[in-house]
Amino acid sequence: MEKELAFFKIDGSYYGGDQNWHTHHMMKLGGCSAVCACEQCISAAKTFPALTGLYPFDPERVSKDDFLRFFEKMFRYIHPGIGGLTSIDKFERMFLKYAHAAGVDLALEKLDGHADVKQAGRFVQEAISYGVPVMYLMLKHADAAFDEFEWHWFNLTGFKTQEEKMDVSFATWGRRCTFDFMRAWDTGKFWRGGMLRIAKSCLK
Repeated sequence: MEKELAFFKIDGSYYGGDQNWHTHHMMKLGGCSAVCACEQCISAAKTFPALTGLYPFDPERVSKDDFLRFFEKMFRYIHPGIGGLTSIDKFERMFLKYAHAAGVDLALEKLDGHADVKQAGRFVQEAISYGVPVMYLMLKHADAAFDEFEWHWFNLTGFKTQEEKMDVSFATWGRRCTFDFMRAWDTGKFWRGGMLRIAKSCLK
């Protein structure tokens, strides 16, 4: 089984946003959670009429300038504290505060990083199948192959299953990446991140 969202492009070429585009030190250093929220809002506004209020610009033509303006706005709601934004519960509260300010009635569903890998796989497949990316927080990982994505927020945008294996695609640093979801989910560490998705009930 395979499913890939028609994820938006920025200036027709970048696959989502990149915190490194901004010149502000703190936004470059700790802006991944806000970028993740921005991407989620743009994707939702582009796909679901009920959620157009989440993005104040044109979701059909996303420019880097518009994205940076939106990033600055989102960073006022979603930003790291000391040690980063390492709680999916705190991210949820911040995200919903932004949605409320934007006049959108929104609910999120979440899954803690200690959940069983099969449950986690279903969580991703369900979200992608009904049209929303999955906001993913990876903290420390025992496997050095994931070093680039540690302590990082990003959006899962597709999946491909084959027997017991599932690969996922995701947006980060303005590009499309992939990894083995099962291998990524089992971080080998006690302190884990998790995932969030927009509730299906909000998409009508």
